Amino acid sequence: MKVPMAKRLYHFAEFAFLRLVQGILALMPLRAGLAVGRGLGLLARVFDHKHRRYAEENAARALGISAQEARALIRQVYKNIGANAAEDLMLGRILRKKSIAELCTIEGREHLEAALAQGRGVLMLTGHFGNWELGGLVAAHLVGHVLAVARELGNPLLWEYTQRWRERAGLEVVGRRAAARRLVRHLKQGGKVLMLIDQNQRQGGVFVDFFGKLASTVPTPAKLALRYDVPVLMGYIRRVGYGSRHHLKIEPVEVIRSGNFEADVVANTARFTKKIEQFVREHPDQWFWLHRRWRKRPPSEGSK
Repeated sequence: MKVPMAKRLYHFAEFAFLRLVQGILALMPLRAGLAVGRGLGLLARVFDHKHRRYAEENAARALGISAQEARALIRQVYKNIGANAAEDLMLGRILRKKSIAELCTIEGREHLEAALAQGRGVLMLTGHFGNWELGGLVAAHLVGHVLAVARELGNPLLWEYTQRWRERAGLEVVGRRAAARRLVRHLKQGGKVLMLIDQNQRQGGVFVDFFGKLASTVPTPAKLALRYDVPVLMGYIRRVGYGSRHHLKIEPVEVIRSGNFEADVVANTARFTKKIEQFVREHPDQWFWLHRRWRKRPPSEGSK
């Protein structure tokens, strides 16, 4: 379908602005660039009334904290988002000076090695924690080549640009609409798949508990693990301190196999989601609270 000229001009302007910011950040020391990113994150918080209010309300409910504590938490979340964005724009320069091993410490590497030794491929599940873009690059560094699933960016110029530097690091990213067959083929060949499973599933989701409230969740990882007998690992990356140091935590998850496929899909999706909740509780400031995770409701409540 032909893209209207106005939209194409908007995409170009958006891409040009991003490259301009990237050029400015290239002139700064790393810590200064991250500080600028945090400042921009706080500025975004001032104007982003809708997402800020949603995030504060849900953090207060989910974590059982006061409104004041929730405001402080979400303020830190915006700062982290800004730092992550700045870091992503500086990653090319960072990786020319430092290796992935210098940027990120690994906890639970033995679980990954044990899963790989089975020779049946690996499903690596995570969420929008810390700098999740960097997390994908770390995963690719650890296992050689990773196929990741992501929602395509609305701006094709940005999508193509991000795809280039991801692929140079060994991270192959496919859009959700084209993912199903590619995932199956990749796993059958013993490949490694990375999926983010902590966002609202608009269609085809299963409802499982997340912080005491049902959340529509993608069932694909559970289906793949059950059908193709693939080991499952879960993990998250988080920033340590104010520089570009990170820590990746990896844990194995035992897949439930009762023989009832549909029930097992729900049970395993719930198990994966509970692990996501555990990670969020450990470092709540590192999770992307701005997403409307509980938007879709079960039919009994009235779904959107």
